[in-house]
Amino acid sequence: MQGMTINHATNTIIVTKAFNEAASEYGTPEYMELNAVKKDNPQMRVVLRSTKAAGRTNDNKGLTYNYMRKFISVMDCENLITFDKTILHYESYGYESGTIYKYMKEWFLENYPNHKEMIAAAAPKRAA
Repeated sequence: MQGMTINHATNTIIVTKAFNEAASEYGTPEYMELNAVKKDNPQMRVVLRSTKAAGRTNDNKGLTYNYMRKFISVMDCENLITFDKTILHYESYGYESGTIYKYMKEWFLENYPNHKEMIAAAAPKRAA
């Protein structure tokens, strides 16, 4: 039946919210099935399946130094020297690599807020 899985590794019976609500009513097929599984596996505990919270999507996923450097070298090669100098600036003041990345990401997004659209616009077009 849908809505219930048995995980032997974690010793749990995992049920969906809908299955759990249906199983809470005496005599339903879900009630009968859950009780049968619990009878066969008395040591297992019943848990609700977790759902991923709908969080913010990260539009800048994959924004690595390599990506930034490639983008600048193709789209704005004159600014590549400035990019490297900015990294050296933060390194010379002893910032940690995570902090330097944070600042460089901010610098990149400030200079190229529409970097994805710029790549799409620069793509070769089909000849008519």
